[in-house]
Parts: sequence; structure tokens; C-alpha cells
Amino acid sequence: MALLGLFVLALLTARLVVGLKSAISLSEAIVLPCEELSVSMPSGNGWYSQEQWEFMNNAFALRGVFALHSGRPAAQVTCRYLLAAEPASPRSRFEQITREVDGTVVKTGQTKVGTLTIDWARIEKPDILLGVFFGTARLPNNRQLDIEVRQVSGGTELVQRTFQSIVASLSFKESSGHLGGLEAGAELVTALKSQGLDPLANNQDRQTFYLIKDSAEQPIGFAADALINPGREAKSNIQTASFLYIKGRNTLEQRAVFQCSRNLDEFVYKSQTYCSTGASSAEIVADNTGLMTVREFDGRTEEKSYRLGRAAVPDVFLDQVLWKMLNSNQKEIIVDVVDPNGRITPTSVSRTEAGKDAAYAFELRFLDGRNFSERVFLDEQRQIYRLLLHQEDTYSFERTSAESVAGEFPEHAQRFLRSLEKLKSDL
Repeated sequence: MALLGLFVLALLTARLVVGLKSAISLSEAIVLPCEELSVSMPSGNGWYSQEQWEFMNNAFALRGVFALHSGRPAAQVTCRYLLAAEPASPRSRFEQITREVDGTVVKTGQTKVGTLTIDWARIEKPDILLGVFFGTARLPNNRQLDIEVRQVSGGTELVQRTFQSIVASLSFKESSGHLGGLEAGAELVTALKSQGLDPLANNQDRQTFYLIKDSAEQPIGFAADALINPGREAKSNIQTASFLYIKGRNTLEQRAVFQCSRNLDEFVYKSQTYCSTGASSAEIVADNTGLMTVREFDGRTEEKSYRLGRAAVPDVFLDQVLWKMLNSNQKEIIVDVVDPNGRITPTSVSRTEAGKDAAYAFELRFLDGRNFSERVFLDEQRQIYRLLLHQEDTYSFERTSAESVAGEFPEHAQRFLRSLEKLKSDL
């Protein structure tokens, strides 16, 4: 009886697998937050897939697994949308995946879906019954889409049909006529670089302080930044320093130093972060080819490289982007904002109604899936005097004096000023 039961179970399992091979059910289109790109994932009949893109390591990802019973999945799918991909030929990408699985490329090809061209390869490792279908497509502004389907239970028909179904579901709309948001952002940043940054035209250092309040209007910290005149002999044309302090249960302190050329072709960004969970530091170096190398130190050293697109701008010069928008006809753009930790966040920037207290206002929506946003208010001199940051809670940044910050947070304000003086003496 036991043998008969196992035989029946094997027949049912085989029948289910055959059914899966003949029909791949797909989910509704899953739209990427920052692009007019969507893809459907296998769903049901043993497939379990994510319903939304997940942002991690400067890329968006969708994942799915196929498992007939509990235990190790028999197949898996990963779609990755890279924001700053290193330029590499499809062949190089195939070789990279082949090395990862220690397999062999059996077949390559190319598939067109709308305006997208997908280069793909079938990779196998027969001794462990591994089959892989991997496809890659280059997109504008150094974006890249990778699709990978792996099967570890033998045969390649299931992975092939799954891969083909996912590719067929792709939808991507390139901007035509009016510039799309990302292309508009790329053009504005390019114009900004061509014009050159000159925030210290009068050769005077500049310091700015913001008092941070929570939703109950209670001071919880401050932000300070300074533009420093490095002098004619300095290698970098522009130098900035910034300091962020948040008190309370989730105490946070971050110091950062930024150096760049006047046209932003090259920059160095160094930061140290202290919080309740520990300390970490990062060093970001971007050269004139757009290659950005991020080194993170948090007990161990980790290094990653990215190729910045034309819409990339360090966060310390986001105000320059706003000023440039005020002098142009652009009402909404998308830029890739680089923060002190090397995180690249696609950000929608749009002009909004200023209201009665501000001369100008902008809304920034961070398109990384967290639904965070920020309102920025400028005065008649086009200087930022207030920000409203909407996260899990709402925080306000109100421009104030150094004396006001020192009155609320004397120890930390003095720490920033001492760091600033040391930085100047080292130039």
C-alpha cells in the first residue's frame, strides 16, 4: 500500500509538472516606481512571486520561486533593474554568470520586445542538473535590465518557457516628443555642469544651520552645512562639510566632507555615521568617466562600482538643481541623487504652488519604493529656508542661526565648528 501511495504521488507530481510546462500563468503588470517599465511574474501553479519591486544596492529587484512542496525551490526568477550599471557587452555578462555557476553556455540569442532588445543565453551544468536562462538589456541613462531564471531539478523546458513568458510581458515606453522626466533631468544636470558651479563667487565661506523638529514641533536635532573656499592652490575647486545630529531613542550623528571640480566631473565624498546600532564610514570616489567607486567600512571593507548616468547629482548640490529649474521651463524632472553613503535614489523634482510665506516651492518624491517625500521652500533670494520631510513621521527643517543651534545642542554644535576649523586648516 505504501509503494502504491508513493507511485500515485509521483504520477500526480509528474502531471502537475507537465501542466506547468504547458502553461505559465503570469501576474498583473508590476510597474517600476521610477520608470515607464513594467513586467509580469509567474504566479500560481507552484510559483510564489513578489508583488512589488524591492530597492537594494542601487537596483530594483523582483523575485519569485517555484516549489511543489516545502523545502528547496525547484526554480527561481530574478528581475533586476540597475540604476548605474557598468557598461559591459552581453557576452561579458554571460561569461560572468557562467563563472558564477561553473557552467557552460549552450545557446545565445536576441529577442526584441517593443523598443527593448534582450540579449540572452542558455547556460547549463549537467552534472548537478542546473539550467539557467539569463537575459540583459541596456536602457537609456546607464540603466540596465537583467532577467534570470534558474532550475535545479533537471531539464530546461520550464525555465525556457518561464523566461520567454516574462520577456513577452515586458513593457517599456521611451520618451518621445516632450522629454521624459529622467531625460529632462539629465539635460538639466548636463547644463548645470557645463555652466560650472560657482557657489563661492565672492570668495567667502558660507555656513547654514537648520533646526530639526518632530511632528509635535519639538526640537530633536539640527543639520549644518558649510561651503569652504579652498583657495587657488587647492586641487579641488569646491569643498563642503556637513553635520547631522538627531537625539532620542534612534540617535544619529553623521559627518560628511565633499570635494569636487567646478564642473562636477570628479568628486570625493567621505562620511562617518554613528547610530544606536553602531558606527560606519564610507568613501565615494567618482572620476571623469562617470565611474563611481563606493568603499564602505563597518568592521569589514566592502567595495562596489557604479557607472553614473547623466542625471546623477550629489545631494549637496540639490539646491543648484532647484535654481536651474527656476531659470528654465522645466516643471518636473527626475534626477539620481547620490548621498554620503553612496546610495543612488531616483528623485522626482517638481515645482508646486508656493503659498503665502514662500517665494518658491518644490516637491521631491523619492522613487525607491518607500513613499518618502520632501517639500522645499525658498525665499525671495532663492535660498532654502524650510523643508518638510515626510517619512513614517513628518519632520521640519527650519533655517536658523548658529547661536540658536548652539543654545539647543551646545556640545554637538561646537563639535561641528571644531571639525570645520580643522578642515580649513588642512586645506
